[in-house]
Amino acid sequence: MKVAILETIAPSGHEVAFDKGFYDELKKQGHEPCFFVPENYPFQDDYHNDVQYLKGGEVISYHHAGFFKKMTLSVTREMRRRKWFSSACTIAKEKGFDCIVIPTATPRYLKSILKCSMKNSSVPVIVNNQVFSFEKKGRLEQFLTLAKKLEPYKNIHIAFTSPNHYLKDLKNVFYINPPFYGPTLIESKGPYDGHEPITIGMYGYYRDDENTKELLNIFAKENFKTPVRVIMQTVTANEKDKLSCEEIVNANQNNPRFSFTDAYLKGETWQKAIDDVDIILAPYASMQFYYTYSAMCFNALGFKKPVMLANTVNPHVLEQFNVGLSLDFSDKEKLKESVVNFIDTYKEKYPLYEKEIEKASLVYSFENVVKGLLKPVTDR
Repeated sequence: MKVAILETIAPSGHEVAFDKGFYDELKKQGHEPCFFVPENYPFQDDYHNDVQYLKGGEVISYHHAGFFKKMTLSVTREMRRRKWFSSACTIAKEKGFDCIVIPTATPRYLKSILKCSMKNSSVPVIVNNQVFSFEKKGRLEQFLTLAKKLEPYKNIHIAFTSPNHYLKDLKNVFYINPPFYGPTLIESKGPYDGHEPITIGMYGYYRDDENTKELLNIFAKENFKTPVRVIMQTVTANEKDKLSCEEIVNANQNNPRFSFTDAYLKGETWQKAIDDVDIILAPYASMQFYYTYSAMCFNALGFKKPVMLANTVNPHVLEQFNVGLSLDFSDKEKLKESVVNFIDTYKEKYPLYEKEIEKASLVYSFENVVKGLLKPVTDR
């Protein structure tokens, strides 16, 4: 099958890894993928000749843009998006593509489709939402309105990449499970070998959060039978978070259980950071990751690292598979007991976690992503 991968986001985060994994798996399964991108698109991988350039202008990035600049760029991006989408339909039809897949979309894309010729595309279009969730008031209603408006257009199919299959019985909406992201840029050290101390990685932007402070206090002061070490990334996004982070660093800089890094982790350094620890910690209880998927969680499990997750971070994964610890912050004593027990039994239970991660990887895989996203076309 000839598959057009329509990507209009400036590459910066997890969409790079998703697009690469999706492309490689399409090739593996015998399909013919081709990227459809705006002119002068800044690829981070070499896809050789499998690229078609769209009319409508270059990709727009919000990097370093202030509030008012973002507003202006948002309008420009929307107008260009409509042109890119229309151009993609023209090229796909002329060159005999079997479908167009938009791998990283939001409801803004659905609005754009309604405002351009793509809604009447003769080539099936799969719009894959990866970053949209329903935790904020009005978002669900917004999405349902857009999905309803697109129902008459039979070639527009809306996908959600999430382990939480929240919406049911919408004719033009379906779900796929997100993939684990394994090492692609480094040679992995392999499974945990029983060494001590057990090393926990807490990566990503630090946020001022009382639950996180409580958890770090447990690691700082509790009596663990097994030696434990926490590597914490100290990158922050605002002054409040910066001051809170500095308090934690100052309180623990002489504690041998802690080490800190202010490095920005990206690409190879990001993969090495995950590979260098035994457990990944994602303590922020954001409802966003109840509906969407946490890149921290799915990178960790792709590297075969058990996880310690706030109980709103992809709970559906831990309900299915015993791949780590769900952190319940409602009871401080129980939290303390569960964390200490998890660390002290980690060495003996690791073979179980490893087996469960292997089982989970059969569900959360790029193989299933490809099969799932192409299903509206293959089922015809």
